[in-house]
Formats: sequence, C-alpha cells, structure tokens
Amino acid sequence: MIKLAIDLGSSMTKIYRADTNSGVVLAEPSCVAVSADGEVRAIGKAAKNLIGKTSERMNIVYPVYEGVIVDMELAVAMLGDFLARIGIKKKALRSAQALIGIPCGLSGDRLADYGTLAEECDLRRARFVEQPYLAVLGGGAILSDSDSVFSLDIGGGVTNAAVISASGIISGISINVGGNNMDANIVSKIARNNGLHIGTLTAEKIKNELGSLSLSALGTMVAEGSSTQTCQPASASIQAADVSDCIRVYVDKVVEYALGVLYGLPAEVAAAVNRNGVYLSGGVMKIPHLAQYLSSKLGMRCHICEEPQFAAVLGGGVLLQDKEFLRRFSREL
Repeated sequence: MIKLAIDLGSSMTKIYRADTNSGVVLAEPSCVAVSADGEVRAIGKAAKNLIGKTSERMNIVYPVYEGVIVDMELAVAMLGDFLARIGIKKKALRSAQALIGIPCGLSGDRLADYGTLAEECDLRRARFVEQPYLAVLGGGAILSDSDSVFSLDIGGGVTNAAVISASGIISGISINVGGNNMDANIVSKIARNNGLHIGTLTAEKIKNELGSLSLSALGTMVAEGSSTQTCQPASASIQAADVSDCIRVYVDKVVEYALGVLYGLPAEVAAAVNRNGVYLSGGVMKIPHLAQYLSSKLGMRCHICEEPQFAAVLGGGVLLQDKEFLRRFSREL
C-alpha cells in the first residue's frame, strides 16, 4: 500500500513516501503562477522564480496562507501536480494511506477545508494530525503517556508551539509568525535605510546569506533593486547587523507566545519539559545561532535535527509506521 506523509506548508510543500523507503520525494514552494484569465501557468519552483518578474496579467498565488487554505481551486491544482510529479496515478491515490499535517488547534471550516482538499486530490483515505506531533517525532523525541516534551516549529508562515505527551496536547498554540515576516521586514528596512526597493526573493536571499542571531554577526552583500527616489536600477551594500535586527524582532515575538504556552503547566509536566528541553524545527531554524538564542530566552536546552525544515514530514513518515500512535494522533475529516 502506498503511504504518503504531506507537509502542506505556507511556503514549502514536502512529501515523504514511507512504503518504499524513498524518504522525502518532493520539496517545492507552495505557490502557483496564474494568468489574468485564471489559467495556471506554473507551479512550485517555476512559479516562485517568476515573483517580481511578471506582467500585470500574471499573479503569483500562495493557496495556503498562514496555515489556512485561502484558494481551494489553486490548492487542488498545486497538490495534484505535486502528487503527479512523484509518479502516483490517480487510481492509486484513491487507495493510498495519506497523512497530512495541520496547524495546532485548527478547527471548524478551516479544518474542514483540508478534508475537502484531500478529497478533491483523490486522497480518499487521508488522515490529519497536528503539526507539533510530527515535528517532535521527526526530531527524534520519544513520546510516552507519563512524559512530556515541548515542540517549537517555526515555518515560513506559521509557528506551532505545544507541550505534548503520548496522551495528547497539554498546551499549544499556532501563530501567524514566521520566516515570511522576516523577509517583509528586510524589504521595509532596506527601503527605509538604504533607499532601495528590493523584491521578496532578494530579501529571502539576504536572510539566508547574512541572517544570524549572533551579537557579533559579520558579513556584507550587495543587493540590487530600484532607487526609492529615482525608481531607476540601483544597488546597496547590506550589513549582517541590519538583517539580524529584522529577524530578532519576530523571534522575540515567537518567544513571547512560547512562554505563554509554558505558563501555568502542572508542576510535573513543567518538570518534564525542563528536563527534556525544547525540540526546535522548521525552515527558519537554519539561521545561525537561532537555536542558541531560543535556548537562552526559554531557559532550557534545545534539540534540533540536521534538516529542521523536514522535521514535520519526517515525523509523518515515522507515524505511518506506528499503527498505535497513528490511531492516537490522527483523525479523519
């Protein structure tokens, strides 16, 4: 039987195939290029590469925004295309076992939309599980009824923070803060301080190359764009210290909400969390010194896997191999 774990992120979609030991078989940007008449022109990396380079008659759409499916038609087209790319035919999808991650605490119509998406993509045996379970399992945590672990997963559009055990989520929250906010902040700051308009792809590149939470962050790169005064092509030298400030303000916001999740835990649960530390995951964790910064702010040691951006989908692969935990943590819609 085909077994798929799907992490339908606001920025990236990852698919893990568990039945063939193939591991992660797809990692693509969760975006679609659409013409003015509604025709899909590109999906995934091809669509993302068009950001800022298209005419007014072309839009780049992220069908999943901050963990919510905001355009069902394009979400179906996108996920359907991704499933086709990994070589699974529609007839086989109908009998496949699929596990789809959802934001912590998602409910109501927003949760039902994930069920509709799965059905429209012929994933008729889909089950759904909240992201914190997947993130800690992908990070190597061992869950039991008598012990608790703290998960902090920072993605592009959503951060999930939760204290969990094998019996369920004890305290958790999903907030609309992530790497995309940092990119937007970099765009604004460079326009304000350097008089240069840059695009989001350039901002993301600056974050990835210069971003660091080290107090002594060093580095410089030249960013290209257009002058805020003349609107002509221009460039500016960007310092690592400027980028760090744009990142830190949102990391501090994540810390504020994470501390709220930890506040008021039962004494035994708090003791277990303090003993076990925090499991960090999500694409943003690639930023140098971020793990150390979070560990210091939260006052506990941290665990981070080698590829934190894949923790959730790897956890889905783990869950698909454990029938008991799959029954406990997942649900049908």
